[in-house]
Amino acid sequence: MSVLGPGAVAVLCLRCLAVLAAVNAVVLLAIQAVTSPSSVTASGLYIAVVALLVAAVLVALVGFPAGLLTAHLLRNVTREWVHVVVFALVGASLSVTLCAMGNLLAVVGWYALVAAAEGAVGAGVARWWTGRVHARNKPWTDAQGAALPWGRMTP
Repeated sequence: MSVLGPGAVAVLCLRCLAVLAAVNAVVLLAIQAVTSPSSVTASGLYIAVVALLVAAVLVALVGFPAGLLTAHLLRNVTREWVHVVVFALVGASLSVTLCAMGNLLAVVGWYALVAAAEGAVGAGVARWWTGRVHARNKPWTDAQGAALPWGRMTP
């Protein structure tokens, strides 16, 4: 299943931002609960919002064209898991590259792993989500439903 066209890739980029916002909010709350559970400060929320705005700009300027190119290169691949893995790898490599260009990796060496995880989770989960929505909106034929291990479940 492919995600082709600028509209589909734009929706994928918005889903990537939604995934990043959700994952980073959970991580931020967990870190704040461990470090200072009694004092919830607005500075952590401010940093999260600014980081999401920076991510939105980078996804629009870099992720969108990369998504178009990746979708175009995968247009003949029908296996959904290949799309998810390739988008995750592209997201991880772009995230590490952008952090290296901003000289953010020089501070602490393991930041590269965090950047790679951010990109992989954002792009990979967004591509998986997009494929699930597309599959849900596209009705199965009787032959496709009969080929499922549990058979077709609708009348």
